[in-house]
Amino acid sequence: MISTAQTSHLDSIGSFLAMEIFSRAQQLEAQGKEIIHLEFGEPDFPPPPEAADAVRKSFENSPAGYTHTQGIEQLRIEIAKKYSDDYGVRITPEQVLVSNGSSLLLFLSVRLLAPPGSEVILTDPSFACYENTIRVAGAEPVLLKLHREEGFQLNVEELRKKVTLISDEIYADLSYEDPPCSFLSYSQNTVAIHGFSKYYAMTGWRLGYMITPMAWMSAAARLHQNLMISANEFVQQAGISVLQKSKSYCESMKTEFNRRRKHVLNRLTELGMDPGYTPKGAFYVLYKYRDSSKTSLDLCMEVLEKTGVAIAPGRDFGLGAEGYVRLSYSNSLENIDRALIKLAESKLL
Repeated sequence: MISTAQTSHLDSIGSFLAMEIFSRAQQLEAQGKEIIHLEFGEPDFPPPPEAADAVRKSFENSPAGYTHTQGIEQLRIEIAKKYSDDYGVRITPEQVLVSNGSSLLLFLSVRLLAPPGSEVILTDPSFACYENTIRVAGAEPVLLKLHREEGFQLNVEELRKKVTLISDEIYADLSYEDPPCSFLSYSQNTVAIHGFSKYYAMTGWRLGYMITPMAWMSAAARLHQNLMISANEFVQQAGISVLQKSKSYCESMKTEFNRRRKHVLNRLTELGMDPGYTPKGAFYVLYKYRDSSKTSLDLCMEVLEKTGVAIAPGRDFGLGAEGYVRLSYSNSLENIDRALIKLAESKLL
């Protein structure tokens, strides 16, 4: 007999709660209700035009086939150049492995460094999928608490003395008050994961990469061969093109995100909703709501139904973020402003 017992070993894997909000928002939109989406970190800009041009040329010149499992050499050369130019870190193309998105690379990195049963230190709050990815990989997350009073910042100098780290650097280029940097500047004993989703506005293109010490690359490449073979050839060509040609386009997007960040912080304060800290990167604000009797998921569902504003439950990002909601300012300034007014008028937060 088929039953849920066959999948019970995955019972500890939780849902991505923002997807539940998004699914309900889609239902409401299908019913004709206007929804303002602040639940995801998806840039509202089109990808750099060079990306689409590169894909067209790739299809004209050759069929999409397998590539080297670590990725096209020219793309890895461009990635190494980026790390040198933007972060002051010297790596070789042989240290780079390209894949279809950074999420798979996070799983691969945990499997690479943490044998089953290992403990993996994880900041709390953190990205929604980290804890579940660690569990799927057979390891156990150990939470390291971050505090709003400290801006949810990690004491990197203290932590790097104790552990081998996996550094997710997908938002490294969206740093507004300090120069962008890589954890590889602090320690070479690191797997750095990066990609094209956020700074390059290429979320659906699914192009990411990891950088490892050479001693670890053989094992990483063997894992990738078995899981993925190689990333899509034409998307890799798009990656080459945007790294070579799209810096000014991406910097203009970053300037606009920073403008929105400042606007959101000012408007929240004007509306009596001061978040109590200043986010300095990415495009999110964690906001502590008043009614502690409500779970963040229940509150976000209530906010969605009553205001038409979709926001993400804090619980998605760790136990330490329960009692918070997350607002994304990757939507247009006009939509953000309308959403903040609706939230303030609702008095739900």
